[in-house]
Amino acid sequence: MRIKRFYVFALLVMLVMPSVAEGTSKKEFYRNLSRRMSYNRQVYSYLTDEEFANFREVRTTGISPGRLYRSVSPVQARSRNTYADNAAKIAGVRTFINLADTDNGMKRHDNFKGSYYSTQKVICLNMNLKFRSERFQQGLAQAVRFMAANDPPYLIHCYWGKDRTGLVCAVIECFMGATANEVVNDYMLSFYNIFGIEKGTGNYDFIVKNEIEPFLASMLEVKSIYGVNLAEAAERYLRRIGVSVREIEILRKKLSSPLRPKS
Repeated sequence: MRIKRFYVFALLVMLVMPSVAEGTSKKEFYRNLSRRMSYNRQVYSYLTDEEFANFREVRTTGISPGRLYRSVSPVQARSRNTYADNAAKIAGVRTFINLADTDNGMKRHDNFKGSYYSTQKVICLNMNLKFRSERFQQGLAQAVRFMAANDPPYLIHCYWGKDRTGLVCAVIECFMGATANEVVNDYMLSFYNIFGIEKGTGNYDFIVKNEIEPFLASMLEVKSIYGVNLAEAAERYLRRIGVSVREIEILRKKLSSPLRPKS
């Protein structure tokens, strides 16, 4: 069985992991990735159901166990969504932050009706991928306010749970006290779950150097995410985009407080 799983994984690597040839442009690299991903569960037989849904608990410094999760869309991501919805139900998620849809758009998804997701509190923010834009920043501010006004466990998602979700989670992880390495490692797990990209490979390093490191440094207005106080930088960023000190403190308390045992 282990040998069979190894060969399935090796086949996936050949299918979805283009090597970073010298001179490869970012556009070409990401085009190759998007063309070679699969929605077929069996292709990813080496992943758990949670990994296939890109579902995971955020366990970086400062965030208590069972408070924050992230995943693909529980209603939109084709075959992966059902796994995300089930994992959220098992985790007891109470508050969902949907970065991808409008409220009407979310309800039009065939998988919305009858889902666990549809029975919980959800905010739809319809954010774009341009983290410098007013639309993205206003959406992030609304996300923080919604989380502060509602109870955990929280789940943040967009479509794949890697780009918009990755940056929003990165900011939250930073202001909660995560190190740069913790933020990068959490961000990059999505690229393993979706594309099979492993740490220590050229593809992994390419994405780190062209995505999370420069994007987060630009958002937080620091030269590098290493060797700086990310908690202070992230809090300054949240205040710049309109989040109040009180809202930040409420969310910090909710994310850092231990979960109450179920009665």
